[in-house]
Amino acid sequence: MANTDRLATPTHIHMEGGNEKKLGGDDASTKNTSVASKTQQDSELERSTESVNEGADPERTIRGFQWFLAYSSLISTVLLYALDGTIVADIQPAIVATLGEIEKLPWIGIALAVGTISILPLGKAYGVFNVKWLFMSMVVIFEIGSVVCGAAPNMNAFIIGRVVQGIGGCGCYTGSISFISMTTTKAERPLYLSGVIAVWGVGSVIGPVVGGAFAESSVTWRMAFYINLAIAALTAPGLIFYLPSINPVDLPFTKKLWTQDWVGLFIFSAGSVCFTFALAFGGAVYAFDSPPLIAFWVVTGVLLIAFIVVTLRPIGISMEYRLYPLHLNKILQMNLLMLEVFVSMGAMMVTLYYTPLFFQFSRGDSPVMAGVRLLPFMCCIIAAEVINGGLMPKFGYHMPWYVVGSTLLLIGSALMMTLDNSTTANQIYGYTALIGLGCGTYLTAGFAVAQVLVPVSELSNSVGFMAIGQMMGQIVLLCLAGTLYQNLAYTRIMDVVPGISRSGAFQLTTGRHSPIFENLSEELQTEVVEIVTRGIRNAFAPIVPAAALSLIGSLFMTRKKLY
Repeated sequence: MANTDRLATPTHIHMEGGNEKKLGGDDASTKNTSVASKTQQDSELERSTESVNEGADPERTIRGFQWFLAYSSLISTVLLYALDGTIVADIQPAIVATLGEIEKLPWIGIALAVGTISILPLGKAYGVFNVKWLFMSMVVIFEIGSVVCGAAPNMNAFIIGRVVQGIGGCGCYTGSISFISMTTTKAERPLYLSGVIAVWGVGSVIGPVVGGAFAESSVTWRMAFYINLAIAALTAPGLIFYLPSINPVDLPFTKKLWTQDWVGLFIFSAGSVCFTFALAFGGAVYAFDSPPLIAFWVVTGVLLIAFIVVTLRPIGISMEYRLYPLHLNKILQMNLLMLEVFVSMGAMMVTLYYTPLFFQFSRGDSPVMAGVRLLPFMCCIIAAEVINGGLMPKFGYHMPWYVVGSTLLLIGSALMMTLDNSTTANQIYGYTALIGLGCGTYLTAGFAVAQVLVPVSELSNSVGFMAIGQMMGQIVLLCLAGTLYQNLAYTRIMDVVPGISRSGAFQLTTGRHSPIFENLSEELQTEVVEIVTRGIRNAFAPIVPAAALSLIGSLFMTRKKLY
């Protein structure tokens, strides 16, 4: 049992109703220190793998129907989070029509991303606090954010609700990965983790469909957020009664609070918010040479330096509790895994956002029909995820999955750069299917592989390490895509449509089912559609070099059998 008179390292898990379960003893910790030493990368990988083999692998203590209820309840929260991540894609015009303030339209999408920045500190917290009750608190926070969005009397309240949703939602996502990592063996873990991303994909795809259906109905877009309460109520019994109570560190709650890197947390959060604003608002909201945008970049740089300093020299805490697990960056394979998940998540989200928009403009689809068009993409992601989760542990090698996946992603994204109004629907289905197969082949594989490369005592650090790469991929690539799309489309529309206001031009980039678009002449409507189509094509431009970098990185992955 850990000594409660001092800060304990997270090497134990205490499970309710059972004996203390040690996740790697002193030998594993010693070897982990050796792994982090400045030696050749291959030697690091070999020693880290040996450490895991000598440690105790977690085992599931609940099985059968109880495990089904616990697991399904876990991933249902991920479904809600993913659903609300894209549900606004088709209801933005309806929200603006109700709440007004068209100039704040970009905040609808970016607010959730701001909340997801908390994924790194939350991932760290799951390695210290009781996992079940921290997870339950995140579910409650997410539901509070949903209520605020649904009842929002103005745009400011709606934006706040989206931020709160982002915090609670990413806590649910990280918590589900942490639970699965702490309660499954390394052989079965890839399959169960693939279920998380499969559900994430389903929620992301049906989000625009559900949102569009509500927006077109008498219950209005507000029901798209209230529905979360009903779904949460259905899954609550499984969460409350069947999730195991896992206590990673045997310390009083107040002492656990002192293990948190509060200084690093503040600097990281502030810097990430500034970085997100700088990416998202460049050109679309603020001119590239405007004082506000320059200030965002300057503050981002200053806070980045400050974060590096407090990571190297933590303030008020010991090194093992610093927010960012810097020692994992000394392992080449971990850096490659983070790069791969960064690219695959970003590519997935760009495709989810901009493919429906293409069909709405080029084919005049309704929001519901545009969401349905994503089914080939979604089916390919799920199929590739399940196949990877089942076969990768069986054959033991992970490197080929990354090579094949990144190759498919590169081909699919390059083909999306050829889009124009003459591109057929079947061609789009084929292009997005390639992207889906590529992303699905290695999107969650990194979480499972990373946990094999480190001692079991580093599970929470590895989850946080990979999660920050995944969420930053979503933020960076999606923001870059949005900036390219909006700047090109907005600038050209201002040149083509005589006398249009800045807000009117911006609204034209959100869809053709708006009064401004319908009031244009037929010739101008055709020209706007062509402009927007080219803008959507450019949104995929960041994915091509990212996929190429992913392919290059995959070639440097170890060919060693890990399972």
